[in-house]
Amino acid sequence: MKILVLGGGIGGMAAAIKLKQAGHNVELVEKSEDWKALGTGLTLSVLTLRALCDLGVQDEIAAQGFVHDGVDIYDQNGCFIRTVLSKRVIADDFPSEGAILRPVLHDILSKKVLALDIPVFLGDSIASINSSLEHGNFVQFDSGREQHFDLVIGADGVFSKLRQLLMPEQPAPEYTGQACWRLQFDRPDDIVRGRMFQSENMKVGFNPCSPTQMYMYMMECVPKDKVWREQAELPKIAQQLLSEFEAVLKPYIDSIDENTPIIYRPLERVMVNGDWHRGSTLLIGDAVHATTPHLGSGAGLAVEDAIVLAKLLDEYGADLETVFEQFMQKRLARAQFVVETSGEIGRMEIQGESMMARSMLLAKGFESVTVAYL
Repeated sequence: MKILVLGGGIGGMAAAIKLKQAGHNVELVEKSEDWKALGTGLTLSVLTLRALCDLGVQDEIAAQGFVHDGVDIYDQNGCFIRTVLSKRVIADDFPSEGAILRPVLHDILSKKVLALDIPVFLGDSIASINSSLEHGNFVQFDSGREQHFDLVIGADGVFSKLRQLLMPEQPAPEYTGQACWRLQFDRPDDIVRGRMFQSENMKVGFNPCSPTQMYMYMMECVPKDKVWREQAELPKIAQQLLSEFEAVLKPYIDSIDENTPIIYRPLERVMVNGDWHRGSTLLIGDAVHATTPHLGSGAGLAVEDAIVLAKLLDEYGADLETVFEQFMQKRLARAQFVVETSGEIGRMEIQGESMMARSMLLAKGFESVTVAYL
């Protein structure tokens, strides 16, 4: 089949890789002229790490990221509470969790795309599309190029243009009331798995994401009218937010300045609860199920989408109606669980519900996403 993948992020690259490996004629279109990833670390939950390993980049992640078996939990004063270890589901000798720097993962996947001789068109996007099961997709690009594709895969993110074109009835992304912070630091030798500090008001964690680096994450509850900040303000605000953890994190707090890599991102959510397809176009990843990072599974869901789609095309060929029907049966409930459970944890944090109740729901969420997706 001749397939267009719209979007050069994690989900789009995963789809392009799997579909090309299955023998399809694939091209990838990315709206940015500078095809790279911004950000610091990306959490590799059990769901996400397993999906990436199924994509075939296990060795690269082990070498360039950091894989481990769980998290050590402390209170805000540094008193040890417990260690939570994950079940090894990839291999007996390979951990099931970890993290990696986003630009590093992008580099791993983009090199795999290029090695497969997949044409990549940068600085372009879809201007219009006429899509049907009978006649495929007639696509006009912003560049003026016109082309026909048997199948179009929309992996163009939370603010998906393709979703707006094909599903105008769907609401815009919803701000959740929280913003996520990530700050990058050198990794000391004694941090060999996740490390989390909790108070009744917030949680702060460290995740090793390379042989030498780690990132700090924290959630902030922010009213919608105060959510946007200038980059120059971020170091001071971060120090203020972390002040209640000063007893244990003072060296990190004191080191934060204008040279500290900081990513601050208001969290939006999207969940398309009906079909993710129109005509012979299918949307995947954040375009239809953008989740908050509470379960660390957003990127993994997108990669799972790509792997399941490729498997179904191998089984049912050009019978896209059956492919889409089977795809929705396999993917909708799983995506809903991750989006809704992550959102509920966020709601509990915003409303100040007990640390015990939040921890119990988090544990239930992690246990559920450990279940195999294929």
